[in-house]
Amino acid sequence: MTEKVVRLNKFLREHNISLDRFIEIVSPFNFGIEFRPTSKINKRIIDFVVMFLGIEENKRYLINEEEKFDYSKSTEGVLRRLRKKQLQPKTIFKYYSNDENGFNLDALKNKYCYHNSYLSFNDPFDCNINLVSFERNGKLKKTHNKKKESFKNNLNNIGICCFTGNKNSILMWSHYSDSHKGYCLEFEKKEDELYPVNYIKDFSHTNYYENVKDSEFHITYSKSVEWEYEKEYRSIVNNIDSKNQNSRKIKFNEERLKAIYFGVNASDELKLKIIEILKENYSNFIEIELYETFLKKNSFEIESKKIN
Repeated sequence: MTEKVVRLNKFLREHNISLDRFIEIVSPFNFGIEFRPTSKINKRIIDFVVMFLGIEENKRYLINEEEKFDYSKSTEGVLRRLRKKQLQPKTIFKYYSNDENGFNLDALKNKYCYHNSYLSFNDPFDCNINLVSFERNGKLKKTHNKKKESFKNNLNNIGICCFTGNKNSILMWSHYSDSHKGYCLEFEKKEDELYPVNYIKDFSHTNYYENVKDSEFHITYSKSVEWEYEKEYRSIVNNIDSKNQNSRKIKFNEERLKAIYFGVNASDELKLKIIEILKENYSNFIEIELYETFLKKNSFEIESKKIN
């Protein structure tokens, strides 16, 4: 039977351990390993280090097990596994444009996140009904078409709010913040809150009749790998009244707003408006950090500078 092993660099990254710290832990013992990032360590060493550091067992990373797992369908089980596999950020971000109608500033003032219809998204494959098969025993009958139409209509009753783990994406600042003229909010994220989007290479299908819930997850959390740079997390609400836009306004606790980042091209007028909104509506105004963003001089990157 093949012994389970993991590459040292992946184990260190998964558990946020430096190579020096790893060497310090294991060097007093004769494990006979080379301290190189590409070295492979066996289960005996993994268990020793895990026990030494008191790492939770459900966060162990064994490469042989991961390589066998199928992530091609975005079922709830897959999403739970992704959330455990990935290092979860303590905060998440949402980009906003400086819209002419002031809807985004209204959301900030009244402390809600608007949960959009999938029909407003810029990816035409988002929530694509063809991700779900309605065939049974290889056949698609009229009754199956009715199920398909009903399933599709139910998508109108869900609201989706998109967040990201990346506040310095030039592309996202450009696409979602009106060419860097807008701003970005930083929210506290609880460890087991929100599922990450599952970026898949192939247009894989779930079968409606095998598991309706899995099909609902698959259609709302699957995106092409071309969008992987967005590092997206989604908040999904299922009880939206499609005729009442206020049902899409989901309140957040003001304590969860940690910081606001102004785009490279954000106007002074917008900055003053936001500061006034915070002063008048947020009891924790002093604790909310404000940042201006700048272009780095010697690379295609942006950086932030705290201004309060």
